[in-house]
Amino acid sequence: MPHARVQQLSDQLVAKWTSPQGVELMAAGAKVVAGLLEHGPLTPQEAARLLGWPADQVLDRFHAMNFGLETDPDGRITGAGVSLNDRHPHTMELHGRRLFGWCAMDVLMFPVVFKERASTVTSRCPTTREPISLTVTPDGTRDVSPSTAAVTLAPATGADIREVFCNRVNFYGTAQLAEQVAAQDPDLAVCSVDTAWTVGKRLADLF
Repeated sequence: MPHARVQQLSDQLVAKWTSPQGVELMAAGAKVVAGLLEHGPLTPQEAARLLGWPADQVLDRFHAMNFGLETDPDGRITGAGVSLNDRHPHTMELHGRRLFGWCAMDVLMFPVVFKERASTVTSRCPTTREPISLTVTPDGTRDVSPSTAAVTLAPATGADIREVFCNRVNFYGTAQLAEQVAAQDPDLAVCSVDTAWTVGKRLADLF
């Protein structure tokens, strides 16, 4: 049974993404992600064609839903949870490609969304910079290294999702390291990698 705070945050995430705005955002984000996987970086005009929106509204409409799309210096869209930007520490395999996530939850969830049989996921502990690796499958995780790894979870409301959620949802080498961070940020909860996967599975099932 997950810790009560973990369960509370999991329920909040489901409530966010099943709200009317959440449903709209998930549908739009999925189209952008599909475009990134098929075409690479997208101009606002290319994204507009996928979304059926005016090109000059694409970035603003996502921003208004507290989901600022990631863009490169040329203004092309490069990320919407799934990212083409190799500066992110969280990586996963989708469709035979190495891609990136904004947070630990992205790389636990999107392999399930895309029905990957086995996706190699890597990250780094923000405290020690030591590597963390695991395999995500449709049924859970395996080969977690180090076996002591843990994940921090955060609320996903109140401001842009990368600020309030993604930047605070990370893998740590041990639960103790994650708890040290949570002690400074009482909004956070700490859970095992397996438990974090179950939260991601709840979200993946909404797609």
